[in-house]
Amino acid sequence: MAKDKSTAVKKKDEKRRKISVISQIDDLLAIQGQDYMKGQLKEALALADQIIELAQSENLTSFIKEQEELIAKIKKLMERREQEKRQKVVLKLKLELKKLEIDFKRASKSEDYSETDQILKDTKKFLIELGDNETSLHWKSLEKEYLDTRARKEINEEILRLIEDSTELQEKFLFSELKLRLTYLLKQVEEKGLTGYLEKLKKIEEETISAENTYNTIKGNIQEISEKIAEQQENKEFQSAIVYCEELIQLAMSINNKEIEEENLILLKVLNEGAEFEYLKKDITELNEEGLSLLKRGEIQTSLTKFKLIYEKLSKQV
Repeated sequence: MAKDKSTAVKKKDEKRRKISVISQIDDLLAIQGQDYMKGQLKEALALADQIIELAQSENLTSFIKEQEELIAKIKKLMERREQEKRQKVVLKLKLELKKLEIDFKRASKSEDYSETDQILKDTKKFLIELGDNETSLHWKSLEKEYLDTRARKEINEEILRLIEDSTELQEKFLFSELKLRLTYLLKQVEEKGLTGYLEKLKKIEEETISAENTYNTIKGNIQEISEKIAEQQENKEFQSAIVYCEELIQLAMSINNKEIEEENLILLKVLNEGAEFEYLKKDITELNEEGLSLLKRGEIQTSLTKFKLIYEKLSKQV
């Protein structure tokens, strides 16, 4: 009998506990219903987890099943809501990109490269957020077309500048700079298909090579003549050295080498002075020999005239 009494008490406690749990569930259901009606799906979902946990404690399967179905329904609603939200974002992003494309084409056409570059920069964040491969490929195509057009225009302008500068660069003997620019532009012309300028650039290239060869030949001649002048100066062959020096000065002037020109103008003066001195020395030697010869023959007066001439010539050098 005591055992029956204990069982009855236990059942009574279980019933009381179950009623308490159901009461708690009812309270949560009321709150959940309000959240659901307000569209507060995350809150309703969190309450569903709490209700299931309470129901599981008393094995209230009907509540568990009901909440599991509600969870599935809420998740579908949340997914649909996210899709709708995403669709709105996508639509907004595509509208922004469409506006940017209009501005991009306008700026590109008017060759406002600063604005065009900025627009391309602005599209990057929209494209990343959009995450649409087709739209990204479309903008890559627009960018490539723009960059190609811009590159062709810039190369075209550089070619025209080179054509304009080539004569001056050749006249200033700046062959390295000219050849460097030519090499770059010839490569770009072939890559970009600007064949209309190919013939002109080839002609400039030929002229440059010819002018440089002439320049190098003149420099070689200058070196060779300089060595001859040094040798003749050492051998006191001043007249021959003067002729070569004058030729060297002309060559230096032809390649606009002021340094060599000025050096040899100074040298020419030295050579002329040397030639004059050698002529004077020869003249005095001859007069002296003539004077001594006359003196030996007793022609004293005539001899004195010769010595007087020597004196006069030497006096002029003082």
